Amino acid sequence: MKAIKYWIFLALGVLSSNLLFAQNYPSGSLLWKISGNNLEKPSYILGTFHLKSGAYLDSIPGATAALNRSEQVVGELEMSNMQEMQIQMQSQMTMPTDTTYNMLYSTKEYDYVSEKLVTLLGANLDNIGNLKPAIIQQTLVIMSYARLIPESDQEDLLDVFIQQEAIRQQKPVLGLETVDEQMATLFSSSLQRQADLLLCFLEYSDEIILNEINDIIEYYNKADLDALSFYFSIDNDSLCPPTQEEIDTLIKNRNEQWMKKLPAMMQEKSSFIVVGAGHLLGEEGLLHQLELVGYTVLKMDAI
Repeated sequence: MKAIKYWIFLALGVLSSNLLFAQNYPSGSLLWKISGNNLEKPSYILGTFHLKSGAYLDSIPGATAALNRSEQVVGELEMSNMQEMQIQMQSQMTMPTDTTYNMLYSTKEYDYVSEKLVTLLGANLDNIGNLKPAIIQQTLVIMSYARLIPESDQEDLLDVFIQQEAIRQQKPVLGLETVDEQMATLFSSSLQRQADLLLCFLEYSDEIILNEINDIIEYYNKADLDALSFYFSIDNDSLCPPTQEEIDTLIKNRNEQWMKKLPAMMQEKSSFIVVGAGHLLGEEGLLHQLELVGYTVLKMDAI
């Protein structure tokens, strides 16, 4: 159970890694320079893959230099106190007392889900049925990613490494949202919808891992944002497709909230902004939204 608890926590912390990518933005870089609009110094925004190790930063051209040059780091969450974050999350991870999986699944579905969970997690619904379906599914998704990323190391995750490096350099670290806000995003769907998505993932897990997840990793490694955006467009024939409302909740709405904070942060200090790559792309993406309010956004191959 200790291993399961770790993956649950990691799943919550990497929510944006397996979201849909919007369409049509220039490809070829994970790092972008933000200037103009009365900024005294440029800031930088990095599209991250949260399960990459800290060492991966050196594989992104210009990233280490941009981090060193920046005066502060801005992440999705400020992660200096992992233990406190876990405590905050735990209260929202469990099923409400008036709902059980027997109410969400037929007997046949319940037995199927339990059997699959034993194979994948070593525990069935009798063991972990106190956890919400979204938590279990996110855990399975992140475990699938981790198995396909040889360098994945729970003690040395890219986002945490960047924030730790900022602290080592005595630079401020800020978060764009709180743990409660991110948890609210994860649990925006009804319990029945969460249960349906968990069932779908379990039914097609082999295909999803072999095709969808493997492709995401490959495209990210190549910094091929065009391929990512096409592969994860709303028109893609995903085996377990999200609704437009779910996409808006996970990407658009969060980007809108972050855009209310980023200009002041960048005006105050040159910032190294670290968010899941899915938040960068398309009409709703941060790159385009920054341009709309007057910033110049250029991809960085080096600095």
